[in-house]
Amino acid sequence: MKINGNGLQIGYGDTIIIDEIDIEISKNEITTIIGPNGSGKSTVLKAITRLLHYKKGIVNIDGRDLKSFGAKELSRRIGVLPQMHSAPADFLVKELVSYGRMPYQGFLSGRTAEDERIIREAMEATGTYHLRDKSIHELSGGESQRVWIATVLTQQPEILFLDEPTTYLDISHQIETMRMVKRLNQTTGMGVVMVLHDLGHALEVSDRIIVIKDGKKYSEGTPTEVITKQMLQDVYHVDADIVHLEGRSKPLIAFRELA
Repeated sequence: MKINGNGLQIGYGDTIIIDEIDIEISKNEITTIIGPNGSGKSTVLKAITRLLHYKKGIVNIDGRDLKSFGAKELSRRIGVLPQMHSAPADFLVKELVSYGRMPYQGFLSGRTAEDERIIREAMEATGTYHLRDKSIHELSGGESQRVWIATVLTQQPEILFLDEPTTYLDISHQIETMRMVKRLNQTTGMGVVMVLHDLGHALEVSDRIIVIKDGKKYSEGTPTEVITKQMLQDVYHVDADIVHLEGRSKPLIAFRELA
């Protein structure tokens, strides 16, 4: 499965956020979109998942216009977890996760044995099955994020889109979430597209990185091709070195001392 966006112009009202960008997303890969605040990262993700209408250009899924998909049909191809999400206070974890099966259910049909199996597998894959009888408002930030990811996984999407999945999480839960995303990609072949702020995480887990600056694509490629000293200066206006350590497959970013 491939998603191609060509000549995309995206914005809100009369304000153009992204102007004339091309983007290609492939199943099986982890693609991360990075860039400064306000550069348009989340705007790109919303447009290619139909959460936001683009003003010009076209988005295709395997050569078919994104706009031609029905809601249920699209939900079986892509799963989207926005940055902000909420559910009623009295919802149990198992109830929330089960809602991901709605694209496969008829108007009056209940959950099947197949649905129940997929719901359980999604919770087991995200380490949330033991939380199934808890209220979602009893959960920690890391637990809640894993439950929401489980909910999207029950859609059985070919590509999973995550908008800043580590925002508001402490460092241990950030690492836990990134490990889970990498594991899901490796074990299921599901593609993952993320918007991330943490460049270290992007270096560690991504197969491909797209850098957005001022509403345009600055660069695209493998993590080591894209995250360079020059890019950090041009895009983030910071001085840093890319440090290679023996025993590590990926380099580290060493920012200049603050004092």
